[in-house]
Amino acid sequence: MAELLKGDVLKTIIMNKKNMLLIFIGVFLVSLKFTVTFGAINIDVANDFIGFLLIVIGITPISGRNSLYKKSRLIGILGLIASIIGQIIDCIDWGAQATTFHSIAIGLTVIFAIYFTYYFTQALIMESRIQEKIAATRNYQLTWLILSAAVFVHFMAFGSTISLYSIIVETIVAVCAFYYCVSVYNTSKQLYED
Repeated sequence: MAELLKGDVLKTIIMNKKNMLLIFIGVFLVSLKFTVTFGAINIDVANDFIGFLLIVIGITPISGRNSLYKKSRLIGILGLIASIIGQIIDCIDWGAQATTFHSIAIGLTVIFAIYFTYYFTQALIMESRIQEKIAATRNYQLTWLILSAAVFVHFMAFGSTISLYSIIVETIVAVCAFYYCVSVYNTSKQLYED
């Protein structure tokens, strides 16, 4: 019994507020695309590399809690690699094809951002089932759906040439990402602060 209690205390210590904050700050950063263009070079101010790095740092200590956290960590690492590739793609002068390659760079990180948030959300739902606290995560799937739809529409809007729509969509995505991060963070506290 003492060994089991020690294991529960260790799990509670591993899943702490700092790890969750790092993950949610990372999710917020990878959800946004504030791109500044200098000539043919595009620089993402809300840098996906930093976002995925924060996600990987935050998810690594809690990845042993269940299988979906492990998948989340793997997707986070792949997203980190994709963000590096995206940064390299954006730093090369592609000439007339610059817009196409910029869309590819953004698309890489969008795919991994959506997959990461899905598996992370499902991992929290699984954790709530294990701890018999299902009520804490009852709205997570809808919250994730709103965020992922906004991120996908955001990607499509930045593919267009209309900047007014891009600004409006950027604002909507910022609100959705903030809502997802704050909502999931506040309710997930019940899973590790007892």
